[in-house]
This record gives sequence, C-alpha cells and structure tokens, in this order.
Amino acid sequence: MRLVEKSFQDLFPDKKFQYTGVVNYSGRFKGFNANAKLNRSTKTFTFNLSKKWRGVDESIKIGLIQGLILRLLRKKGRTISMDLYENFIKNVHIAVPKTKSHPILEESFNRINKLYFAGMIEKPNLILGKGSRTLGNYDYGADTISISRILLPYIDLLDYVMYHEVLHKKNKFKSKNGRSFHHTSRFRKQEKAYPNAKELELKLGRISSKKKKLFGLF
Repeated sequence: MRLVEKSFQDLFPDKKFQYTGVVNYSGRFKGFNANAKLNRSTKTFTFNLSKKWRGVDESIKIGLIQGLILRLLRKKGRTISMDLYENFIKNVHIAVPKTKSHPILEESFNRINKLYFAGMIEKPNLILGKGSRTLGNYDYGADTISISRILLPYIDLLDYVMYHEVLHKKNKFKSKNGRSFHHTSRFRKQEKAYPNAKELELKLGRISSKKKKLFGLF
C-alpha cells in the first residue's frame, strides 16, 4: 500500500521498505479511532481505520499511520505529518455534530461546567456506557463523554467522573514518539483539586467492585 510505504519512508528515509502494507476502513470504530498490528513472520503492517478517515487529507492520515508504526516497532520519531495529525484530533470536536444527550448526564455536565470551568466548555455528546468495567470515557474523535449507568444513583460520584472526563476534553493530550499521554502531571494536579477527591476515589472503588461481582465479572 503506497500510503504505508510513504509513511514509513518519511519516518526512516535511510531504510528500505521491506514490508507489505494493508489499510482497511471499517464502520466498527467510533469517531476517528484506529488500530494496527504487525505480523513479523510475513512482515505485514495492517492498519484498521474508521471509515471517517476516507475523506481526510493524506498528510494527516500519514501522521496517524506513522504514530502507529512507531508504537509497533518501538521506535522514536517525529514528523510534520504527526504534528498535523495531532492538531486534527485535538480540534476535530469542533465539527462533530452534538446530537446525543441524556437528561441526568446533561445536568451533571452543566453543574461541573459552571462550577469548575466557568461555563466555558462546549457541551459534548453525552451517552450512557454499557457495563461497569469503564466508569467514564471521553472519545476525542466523536466528542463524546460516556458514563457508566451504575453511577446514576450516586450524584456525587457521577459529578466526579464527569469532571474527570471534561478535564480530558479540555486538556486533550500530549504526544511523544508516537505515543499519546492523557494523564499528565498537569491533569493529575487538576484532578486532585476536586473537593474530596481521595474519598470519592475510594467510594468509586467500592461501588465498582460491588457491581462487578453483581454482574459476574470476576
């Protein structure tokens, strides 16, 4: 695949491309997510991208693939295309339609936004997550916060997890050598600034453990 070869050669101009590159577009992914794998015996890179990547500029797609290549090969590097990719992901939320919401989650978001962010955070999509393994998640590409339904009866915990996910939306992430870092020292400092954070973390652990046992997840 020309796209994979071009991505590799831009990263390693002094090395010969001795791999097979495969790029698949799939509707299984949310937003602009992707994954990759390397079959070392056949020397095949396989990149699975959300179908939303089809219409994205090639230079940005190259940045995505380059980051994945570095992770697979456990190498370090940085290119202009990787910078373009990072800027794209950090700002794609602006164009994402905000069509999904949930009344309890929206109330929680509005409280958190007003109290801790001066009402300056644009409301993302808000959905209930499935299961209890993941209590909260923010998807950059889909501009979506999902919160586990097990937190609905616990407003204090719901607001705390909502605060955590809104921090992700606000701070985005830092990238280095193809890896993204979401829980930076700055993030952790802001997270700990939430009132009674330690106590809420302990309560979250108890609630999560209790629910996992209830659903037979151990």
